[in-house]
Order: sequence, then structure tokens, then C-alpha cells
Amino acid sequence: MNIENIKNKIKDNKPYINGWEKMKRSSIIIPLVEINSEVCILFEVRAKKLSSQPGDICFPGGKIDDNETPKEAGLREMFEELGIKNIDIINELDTVVRYDGIIIHPYVGIIEDIREININESEVDHVFYVPLNYLIKHSPLEVDSKINVERTKDFPYDLIVNKENYKFRDAIYRSLFYKYENYNIWGITAEMLRNFLEKL
Repeated sequence: MNIENIKNKIKDNKPYINGWEKMKRSSIIIPLVEINSEVCILFEVRAKKLSSQPGDICFPGGKIDDNETPKEAGLREMFEELGIKNIDIINELDTVVRYDGIIIHPYVGIIEDIREININESEVDHVFYVPLNYLIKHSPLEVDSKINVERTKDFPYDLIVNKENYKFRDAIYRSLFYKYENYNIWGITAEMLRNFLEKL
């Protein structure tokens, strides 16, 4: 390996998230709709029979398949969950990298006609709409939690300075909660929502 070899291998590299190959990747769309001349955000309530996060509030979206771009995955999931084909994607927001090894690509899109919505009841219980101005005016509840790392018995302390007394950094995980009527929008959905609202 010489300098020329290194240049040839690195020069066309497109930066992404270190270690992404071993992480789960998904894509979501924050859908905007106009109802009675007011911009609203559409949220889904996940079907209660789902094995993962039943009854939780989320945005349309899901896993990125191997042959898809994140945008293609978001559009496919939007169609599979809500039957929506006509959505105008404005842009991608900041990529989310979760502490548990999940990467999420959020997009913002405009649904042209909500009469197109045909809910897939195996995935979605129902949808509801929250006025954008309400979300801008109401700050979420914010709660910090400490993340504890439990190291295995065979962790090689002998390979690091100060061994078992090494001062590992603490990690804090923030949870947000937006309240609207009888709904609590929280977790990663609330994080992506805030990221969108902050850009406005």
C-alpha cells in the first residue's frame, strides 16, 4: 500500500455514518396537510396488534431495504401504510443516530389530497392531525435519563489506563413529550418533530 493506492481508495468516498453497515436503517416522512386553510401534521397511531411498539404514535415510515434509497423507502412505506401515492417531498431533515444502533432518515412532505388516504389496518390503527401553529406555540415536556452501560465479565480492563477505575463518560438521553388533546407524542417521534419545528 502506497500513497497513490490510498488516494485512489479514498478520493471518491462519500461520507456517511461510521459503522452504518451494522446498524438498522429506516426512513420516515413528516406529512403536512392543509385542512381549512391551516397547515397540520399527520400522525399515525400504530396498530395495537403489532409486536413492536403497539399503540405508539409515529410518522409513516419503516425499514430501508437493501435496494432502496432512504427517500424511496419513505415513499414506499407511506403507500403501504396510508395508500398515499401523491406526496411532494420538500427535503430531508437531519439524520438521526440513536443510542441503540438505529439510523433514521426523516423527510418533510406535503400530502396533496387527504381523500387518498386508505389506512392499512394491519399496521395503522388510525391517523390524527395536529395544527402546526399549536406545536410551534406549545413547548414539550423535557426529561433527561441516564444511560447505563453494563460491561461484560470478560471486558479487558487490563488493556486500558486505570483498569477497573477508568473514568467512563456518563451519557444522557433526552425524552420529549408533546401533549395534544388525548394524545402524547413522545420519544424519537417527538425528537424528529422538534428538529423540524426548530427549522421553522
